[in-house]
Amino acid sequence: MESDIIDKNSVGGSRAFSGYRWTYYESLPEGPIRSRAADFLAFVRWESLLQYASLRRDFKSCHLLPHVGLGHNHMVRIIEFVDRVRWAARLRLPPLGSPDPAGSSEDSTGLAESCEYNAMSLVRQQTNISIPKAYAFEARGNTDVGASFMLMECLPGNVGMDLGMTIPPEYMPMFLRRTAQIHVQLSTVQLPMIGTIISRNDDGTYEQGPIRGIGGPFGTATEFFKAWAAKCSFGMPADQLQVACGEYAHEIIPSVGSFPKSVSNLAERLSTRDCGPFPLCHGDFGHNNIIFDDEYRILSVIDWETAFAGPWEVFADYPLTLSIVPPAMDAPWNYELGNPISPDLKQKLADQKAYIEAVKQAETELGAGGRFLSEALGNQKTQQLMTGMRLYENGKVGWYSKLIESFA
Repeated sequence: MESDIIDKNSVGGSRAFSGYRWTYYESLPEGPIRSRAADFLAFVRWESLLQYASLRRDFKSCHLLPHVGLGHNHMVRIIEFVDRVRWAARLRLPPLGSPDPAGSSEDSTGLAESCEYNAMSLVRQQTNISIPKAYAFEARGNTDVGASFMLMECLPGNVGMDLGMTIPPEYMPMFLRRTAQIHVQLSTVQLPMIGTIISRNDDGTYEQGPIRGIGGPFGTATEFFKAWAAKCSFGMPADQLQVACGEYAHEIIPSVGSFPKSVSNLAERLSTRDCGPFPLCHGDFGHNNIIFDDEYRILSVIDWETAFAGPWEVFADYPLTLSIVPPAMDAPWNYELGNPISPDLKQKLADQKAYIEAVKQAETELGAGGRFLSEALGNQKTQQLMTGMRLYENGKVGWYSKLIESFA
């Protein structure tokens, strides 16, 4: 199956690549994020990592380039071999505030790395979506290196967030088209249950396991939504929420508190396809996890560690690049007579509409059996509720009860 999702001319020696722009770590002010990264950088036994990599390339000598890439959960270094081949080494950081630079518990870390590797393998097997090749990984932490890590293909590009916080307007139409094509292709990767991918069976099928913080695997979308409501908590401590709400605390705090139960009450009504198969959700899909060349041509989709098969309604959340606070739960002063006031918000809503059209076009081009993704994106009240559930976990302050009112 041929696809123009990836511009093949931009991979491997792209003329639109002027170098890595990994400046985030260097620009960090003093504080817990910088301290964690600095301690980890000093703790890891980099020479052992180089020896490990050399062993997997017939003992070719190698060295580290000076770049230090930093994300929320990982640090990335570039290994260059004597023949100029480059690998990316992605190492898991310890939890923020942890006194142990070696990281979190071995069980949880090992499961996350294994699930990511299995998800990447499945996507490679069933689609043309470009994903970096994984050459080796140590899921439970390597005692010589001092951290769990994955060695992957190193591409001549930068993660979108290193290029800029937003996609420049002149590149947005191409970004919408290519991202929609990826989203539609990913919709064809389906599994019988809702859950992560913990292993591959001898017959080629995959063993599914629990989603972190929720549980599972689940046989129906209803079960998933009820489990989410029972186990997920608001991502901000109560005292901080009180302060953040200000004069609206008497409205917002009860709205936040009642949201999980309201989702549970709606669970049986939320999905139009309660039973499987279920599409594979990336879990953190946006330009923050896409590698581009300097002209925003997509080279690869990265960081699949939170991937899981989920309900179609969860799968149909917009890429994070296009995400907004659902109007119903947003601050009312951001709208006038139902219309957004700020130019940025107006543009985001226009981009969302354009994205749905791009998805429909991609579904037609792919010849997929059904327009499940575009239909789910077009169901505004359910789509906004799914976004609200994600924002709830992140601790976003808002009028969550108003998302529920639309289902009355």
